[in-house]
Amino acid sequence: MEKSYKPIIEHIPHFLNYCKKRSLSKKTQENYKRYLNKFILWLKKENKNDILPHEFNAGDILKYKLYLSEYKDEKGQSLKKITQHYYLIALRALLSYFIAKDIVALPVDKITLPKDVKRERTVKFLNLEQIEKLLLTPNAKTLIGLRDRAILAVLISSGLKVAQLKALNRNQLEQNVPGEAFVYVKEYLETREDNDESLFIHFRSRKGVENRLIARSIERIVQKYGKKINLPFSITPETLRWARALALLNKEVEIEIQETQTHQILTTENYKNSNLSFFDRKKLQNLSPTWHNIENLINQEVTWLKSNIPVLPGGYKENPPFLKCDDCILRKIAILIISGKVGATEIRAEENKDLWNNLTENMNFKKTSRHGEEWHRKMMDVIYEYFKLQNYKIVFEPILNYGRADLGVYSKLNKTLYIEVDTVSLFKLWYNFSTMKNATFLIILSENKVIEFNT
Repeated sequence: MEKSYKPIIEHIPHFLNYCKKRSLSKKTQENYKRYLNKFILWLKKENKNDILPHEFNAGDILKYKLYLSEYKDEKGQSLKKITQHYYLIALRALLSYFIAKDIVALPVDKITLPKDVKRERTVKFLNLEQIEKLLLTPNAKTLIGLRDRAILAVLISSGLKVAQLKALNRNQLEQNVPGEAFVYVKEYLETREDNDESLFIHFRSRKGVENRLIARSIERIVQKYGKKINLPFSITPETLRWARALALLNKEVEIEIQETQTHQILTTENYKNSNLSFFDRKKLQNLSPTWHNIENLINQEVTWLKSNIPVLPGGYKENPPFLKCDDCILRKIAILIISGKVGATEIRAEENKDLWNNLTENMNFKKTSRHGEEWHRKMMDVIYEYFKLQNYKIVFEPILNYGRADLGVYSKLNKTLYIEVDTVSLFKLWYNFSTMKNATFLIILSENKVIEFNT
């Protein structure tokens, strides 16, 4: 290999021509040119116009990385991490070119690329008005229109992924379709005259062709109705999964607080749920609260929630950024509590007892839980047995308006208790508190302590 006494800047046009001869895609060539133009600007800024390939060193790489991380355009916007990543890839390609041409230069592996960089997607979300307009667009006088409206409603209200949606069967409605979407699904199914078990089907009659809709068909249906209401951006099923959640989170509605309520603490022999008509619990109220008293109550409830609710780690899912502000969501839950929209009770067992008729001492239950750590599985078995002995209907992983609970307990009065064992998502709690009426949510903290929320 030999040293080149031609500056790096003068090599770049030859590198781009080399890419063309190697039949790299036109898009790749354009990207390399654009990314290396930024590198040229940096060289000039650093007065390195004449730097030679063998003079370019690891220190220069660090300075260039710093430049990219601090760069702001005329609008004051920084480069995204993934974009910085692409600039470095282009520079590595240039160094590879030097090696291919037997020119002494910095080894390619000296430009390290961060392993945790993921593609940052800009996702457009719908507001509540657009959601309502979307659901009104399918022609409800036709079978296909009824089907499409049901698909849109289930995506929006359940948060199911496309793969989960297309796999649904008629006999899975109770566990997978929230009540608000159920009416659309029911109306659609009432017009079906076939015996296909699939929930969503196409209506071709060719023999040997599966009737169940494929994922791509569902994507096309969503895109079609987005265009029909003249949205300024294209939508996908993924867009709809988060649409209602974000719209509700961003909706600027002040809750009028005329009376206040705080969480209560109750000691009892066994767990008895008010929503299943075991006992009546009165609300604690203060009339005509002043602003500073309300703020104090909110802060007290936030502190109580923080100290009691075991929260899932922030990165447990690839969720949109708007789900990751725990303090914001805790405050929203606290406001629901003090306004009386949600009742909250910390329930403790009597000394030396558990809340489950001492079933936690029994180790011979049928294993019901399919996931979680040992304690989680044990408590799932205990709670299942506790309500089974009282002749309640129990469903595993019932669907909520957002996500699923660990267990659902149904009374003869059609009231439902949703149970979460151990860690929960704060956003899931808040969203379901806000959108599900006359429901009870039970968070299992230990064998002798739970928190009950009533909407």
